[in-house]
Amino acid sequence: MAVDRGPKNLHEHNKSLLYSNRPKFKEDIRDNIYVDRFREDGIMFSKVTEEDLQKVLAKIRMNARKEFFRQLKMLAVSILITILILIYLKDYLDQSFV
Repeated sequence: MAVDRGPKNLHEHNKSLLYSNRPKFKEDIRDNIYVDRFREDGIMFSKVTEEDLQKVLAKIRMNARKEFFRQLKMLAVSILITILILIYLKDYLDQSFV
């Protein structure tokens, strides 16, 4: 009779997949896999002209400037609302303690 050892084997299999149990070296040449150089066999990017690059950078700067002014406007409105609430509370408290 065969004994079913499914969950235990599955548990051991999952445990073997943990990052701490992965091999620290390549299997063939035993070089350390953690190196500080770029791989040259990866994706090659197409060359971008300087004019296109400047257009993209200008668009990014324009969007950043718009976002900055939008946040500045929101800050000014929130400060104004806070000042109005404080003036109202000051008047309300002055009237209640008279």
